[in-house]
Amino acid sequence: MAMAITVGQFLCAHHIDFSVAHHRHTDTSFSSAVSAHVPAANVTKAVLLKTVANEYLLAVVPANRRVMVDKVNMLTGKVYTLVAEHELSQIFQDCEPGAVPSLGQAYSIPMLVDDVLIDKDEWFMEAGDHENLIHLDKKQFMKIIRGCQHRNISSYAMP
Repeated sequence: MAMAITVGQFLCAHHIDFSVAHHRHTDTSFSSAVSAHVPAANVTKAVLLKTVANEYLLAVVPANRRVMVDKVNMLTGKVYTLVAEHELSQIFQDCEPGAVPSLGQAYSIPMLVDDVLIDKDEWFMEAGDHENLIHLDKKQFMKIIRGCQHRNISSYAMP
């Protein structure tokens, strides 16, 4: 599989300049970073959260960090939990299971972006499959997250 159709259509419709970095098949954003020989801190990981009222939020953090769900809950005043894998497949129908792109807007899902990502000069995100990363420079990434909230919502993952 290549880039998800919804992702490609969103990038083209919003005039986002990008390139694609191909890598061996991987199961996580962190492994994709290692395989593509790019810093894990520059690879975004999208974590889908939802409330009991089925309000979704896509939390976007670096691949080498984890989402602090309690912090997201405190910042938003809502109670979010992680979305189950089977539900991800229903929402991101044109993506391979587990290859969630950091493009909530393309799927009509609001995003909360970790502050750590804002200071980077380049980013990589899942393309909707497990073998390609979308590469963006700062200007293009800022176009994507324009209008999205950003806060400190991550911590380093425990070994």
